[in-house]
Amino acid sequence: MTIALKGILFDFDGTLADTMEGHYLAWQAALGEYGISIDAGDYYPLEGMGLHEIARKFTKGHSWTEAAIDELVLKKKKYFVNRQSITFYPGVESLVSELKERKVPMAIVTAGHLDQLRSSVPDDFLNRFDALVTGDLFLRGKPDPEPYLRGAERLGLAPGECIAVENAPLGVQSARRAKI
Repeated sequence: MTIALKGILFDFDGTLADTMEGHYLAWQAALGEYGISIDAGDYYPLEGMGLHEIARKFTKGHSWTEAAIDELVLKKKKYFVNRQSITFYPGVESLVSELKERKVPMAIVTAGHLDQLRSSVPDDFLNRFDALVTGDLFLRGKPDPEPYLRGAERLGLAPGECIAVENAPLGVQSARRAKI
């Protein structure tokens, strides 16, 4: 069986960059303002899920309005940006540069929002990608197939022409459901 690989869809957090602990600490701080405590076991299984979906899970049973959820997400994003310095995994920057040089279409597919990505990741790295598919561009986060379907679409490719590079179980489910 031959696979016609034409594009690569990369998850960002936990795949290209070591950011997961920073996200966990940001959620912990934002939720702590409301007297809600979480531990790592509560957060890590949700990796890849949309920010609003995560907020709803952590506030379930607390009668939160959508406006309050929006405020919580905003606080989490601020905590992350203020605390987190992005550290790419070894070899990531050279790999992405090599793929760009070879003109391989690439996209980042992440549950993070564009403003958060742009404020925490250097432009020279982001500009190597042909598309940035962020959580504010889709309604349903991973494990729904929508994020990866959007990624393939933004590259102008069929899902079967792409591969996904993921670290999280919900992200792998999303890519599989998208037939990637």
